[in-house]
Amino acid sequence: MALFGDLKHQTLADLAKILHVHTGTLFFHSSYQGKTVELVLNRGQLRAMYLDGFPVEALARARGILYQLHIQGHGAFEFHRQALLVGDVHFYDHPFASLVHELVESSFPGMGGAVIPDDQLPHPETRFVPVPHSPPVPGSLASLWALVQPHLTGGSSAAELAPQLGLSPHDMQTVLYRLRAMDLIAPQRAAGLRPAPASHHAASPQGSGFFTVNDLAPVTVAPASPAPRPLVQRLLGALRRFTQGGTA
Repeated sequence: MALFGDLKHQTLADLAKILHVHTGTLFFHSSYQGKTVELVLNRGQLRAMYLDGFPVEALARARGILYQLHIQGHGAFEFHRQALLVGDVHFYDHPFASLVHELVESSFPGMGGAVIPDDQLPHPETRFVPVPHSPPVPGSLASLWALVQPHLTGGSSAAELAPQLGLSPHDMQTVLYRLRAMDLIAPQRAAGLRPAPASHHAASPQGSGFFTVNDLAPVTVAPASPAPRPLVQRLLGALRRFTQGGTA
């Protein structure tokens, strides 16, 4: 038995239900940060995971990788049914369908299952805006997107959104992480808030040796210090009168 597909058309939860009694190897080709994930199943039990051929021995990390595959909602997969040798290496023995079900349940704020490490979450003050021409929203994120998207039109951060939506700051950061992983949102650039250079130049006061705020280009302005010239003229006139008087 060989099974092919993509998570765009078949969710990870549906795939786990199909494989809940099967033995073999499930591959996700270049689906996790450009790397290939390999799952070893024995009668529906997850026995081992490999990332680009390297073993993932901690079940917590295996959960995190599966969680990422679930929330991004795309990735080509391939399952090959095969008999496992008695002496095959295994790192854990956990029902694959049950594990995926737990991850799906944890995809909604307030339902527990903190899988994403805190150091990967966006900063609470980072402002995000919707990405133009973003890919279709996966079914697993549709409810979250419908909840958050209206508040992101002008840009907003986890710290601002959390009280508006009644979520904890950590849950709000997690939501933004999921949406960003699917390229539905992106950080708002400071440059988008800066005024146009033309209007700035028009309002710039005259002076010498100054730079504009936007482009740091030197402003060439004639010197505005006429006071020294009359003083020099008075000194030269006095010198001439003194010389002429001495000559006379």
